[in-house]
Amino acid sequence: MRKIILSIILAIAASFSIAATPDSLKKDLEDYDYLVSFVEQNYAPFDAIMQKGYKREYKALKKQLRKQLSKGEANLEKAANEYVFWFFSQFDGHLLLETISFQLDYICKVIPRYDLLMNYAPKPVSCKVDSCTWLIRVPSCDEELLKHEWVRNAAQQYLESGCDNLIIDVRGNMGGLDGVWVPYYDILYDHPGKELVAWFRNTKDNLTVSEKYVPDADFVERCHSSKKKFVFWASMLNDPEQKPQLRPKRAAILIDRLTCSAGESIVSYVKSKSNRAKVYGKENTLGAAETGNVNTTMLPNSKITLSYPTCVDASFYDKTFIGAAGLTPDIKIPLDYPKQLTDNIDDWVLWVAEDLKK
Repeated sequence: MRKIILSIILAIAASFSIAATPDSLKKDLEDYDYLVSFVEQNYAPFDAIMQKGYKREYKALKKQLRKQLSKGEANLEKAANEYVFWFFSQFDGHLLLETISFQLDYICKVIPRYDLLMNYAPKPVSCKVDSCTWLIRVPSCDEELLKHEWVRNAAQQYLESGCDNLIIDVRGNMGGLDGVWVPYYDILYDHPGKELVAWFRNTKDNLTVSEKYVPDADFVERCHSSKKKFVFWASMLNDPEQKPQLRPKRAAILIDRLTCSAGESIVSYVKSKSNRAKVYGKENTLGAAETGNVNTTMLPNSKITLSYPTCVDASFYDKTFIGAAGLTPDIKIPLDYPKQLTDNIDDWVLWVAEDLKK
């Protein structure tokens, strides 16, 4: 009986506490709780991250941030930024908040401000650098920003050029669709590599993105009928009939820290399946190569938008996990940043072209 009375007293006290909470703070707490719950339920690599030994650190973080928010020591945007940046900075560049403060105050902690270092506006280029080297600059894999037909035609232009060496410049390429690289996979292939398998986190919220990226007609139906948390999405299996091509004799993939997502796919490919292609750069890529098919949600009160991936590669679970450290260059470029990166042939390209001749 005593325990029951104590429970009633505590419940009444809690109700008074809630009633005393300012309406704006209640809404902020609602948004924060929504963010945490949504990530835990829908973010594709969440389970893998917890299995890698980060569960205790994560629980302490989300509890601390909620406490700071409830005490007025942090506003909602700061608490949300800190929460999401914990994932962004360590595991996956696909999880981010579409707020100005996240871009200016948080992303810049891990990505250089290239726009302050040079005239940074990479544009598509397909041209001869010198008598034996061809340059293809692909600043995006997004069809709305750069037509995939142009990217495919650029590969053909190289094959018809007679140049022995090839530079594929993906600086500033923040992604789009991986399929744009298929012609390049064919010409850079040397040997079978690791087979890649991607899994879709099967939730109601995630299915809203499936119509855009659906790999086959019955995928949605398979998700609805499956009780499993993850459903097979896609794979890049080895083709036993695939053979190395005569050209290029040597190739370079030119990267920077803004190379991410589908921009990283060509980097992952050559590291796995090519001997003649090396990765050149000063920094690693961003680290969004092992997740994909981005969806969004809005926090109910503040309307802050969260972008997150619905798919995760099987490699996220094994020892080859790369995370937000990104893919490393095989060869570090010893030069300062170029003064201009637009549709020009810059100092880095010239240096790489000479290195390919050695």
